[in-house]
Amino acid sequence: MQQNNFIKSLTILFLACLLQNNILQAQCPGCTINLPAGIPADTIVVDSLPSAIKSIYYEETMSFRLPYTTDPLAAVAPPGTSVPSGLSIDHFIIQSVTGLPPGLSWTGDRPNPMKYDETAPDTRDGCITLCGTPGASGTFTVNVNLEIQIQGFVFPSPPVPLEFIVEPDTNATFSTDTSAGCTPFNVTVSTLMPSNGNPGISYFWDFGNGTTSTDENPAAVTYDFGLNYDTTVAITQNVIIDTFPYLLESIVVASDPGNSCNDDILLISLAPDMYIVLIGNGDTVNTDPNFGLIGNTQNSEYPRDTMVFPGPIELVDGQNYTLEVFDDDNAEFNADDPCGNGPVTISSNLGEGLHTLTTGTMTIEIYISHYVDTVTYSSDVNVNYCNVPIRYISAVDRSLAVYPNPTSALLNVKFEVQQTENVEISIVDMLGQSVFQQQLNNFNGEYQSQMDLSQQSSGVYLMQLRVGNETLHRKIVLRN
Repeated sequence: MQQNNFIKSLTILFLACLLQNNILQAQCPGCTINLPAGIPADTIVVDSLPSAIKSIYYEETMSFRLPYTTDPLAAVAPPGTSVPSGLSIDHFIIQSVTGLPPGLSWTGDRPNPMKYDETAPDTRDGCITLCGTPGASGTFTVNVNLEIQIQGFVFPSPPVPLEFIVEPDTNATFSTDTSAGCTPFNVTVSTLMPSNGNPGISYFWDFGNGTTSTDENPAAVTYDFGLNYDTTVAITQNVIIDTFPYLLESIVVASDPGNSCNDDILLISLAPDMYIVLIGNGDTVNTDPNFGLIGNTQNSEYPRDTMVFPGPIELVDGQNYTLEVFDDDNAEFNADDPCGNGPVTISSNLGEGLHTLTTGTMTIEIYISHYVDTVTYSSDVNVNYCNVPIRYISAVDRSLAVYPNPTSALLNVKFEVQQTENVEISIVDMLGQSVFQQQLNNFNGEYQSQMDLSQQSSGVYLMQLRVGNETLHRKIVLRN
């Protein structure tokens, strides 16, 4: 029996209601159902789940109620969706979930596969706990496999893609021993995400001065641009985390033009009842339902046909897995027939992506996921132009005039700076206490000023003229 548009509409509608809030499943704490009081028994109610944050432990519980009949589905059917009312829904089964963010798992209120088949007055209530520490950020496509039985007929659902968001971790991934300096100066960086010897973690550094590195902890970097102005550069670190497993997410019997898997009964050729057997790493996945014609999850389906299996399945490095498709002939009292020319081989060596495998005239499509996370962080370094060439300091020194000296009160100061610099003029007594200070930012040209020292005691003072990071000195004698 082929799936009809009604069943597809019903399945997608149910998943949109139930899983837009991201139903997800494995080793999490048990959940407690928490639904509002007074809601109808034959209805759809779903809690929401907030987004997660990378590297932050996440644990949230979502409760839901599923209907007995198609009436609640028909009531909320979106435009263009035809859902007849008045039909009994025997049960819902959540078969499997694929595409979860790395580090997250889920556990429901009952064993997997989670079956909800209560009859009135008992309600079809359930809950999900999603937990773990997300190892990657981004928007993830979560595929959910659901089985719905309506009035004795089981209708498998194709995987329905839904989104789950993991916000990025904004914490620093490296530190610097300084954030500013006068050229030339060195900056040493230290990663805060150590690899601990794991070859799957690699690094790329861009120091903003034309140099890069792939070392975990690079050597000190020198900043000496040869500029005559201050600037800011960004040190950027990319940590590439390639430690996540390869996962077998989906298996689709795409085509079989030779009809190697058809049911042939007495001269009548019928669509096959396909199931898969996957063997590898000491485990066997066999999806043969042994139900006969009614209830077979892959009943009477010509390719293209999606195989429903508990997943995703981790493909362990160095292990080969064999996949074979069979036709379930229990209903015809015959032995099950192998399809194609036998098994195909699957391994993580195939790499990420969609792969097409052939066995005889049969074509099988498998999708292998492999997430690689890249964590990016930048930190600014202020590169200050403080060093004044000797020839300019010598010119300032020659132009510096302090008179009269000795003086009884008034002191004239005159000098010339031939390039833009930060200039500071100060006068201190012999105890180092300041009696005069003036700051000239971005000064260029001739300076001439008269200072009144009449309020100071007689004695010896020191005038300091700082240009950039160089300092000139003049001794002043004050006689009141």
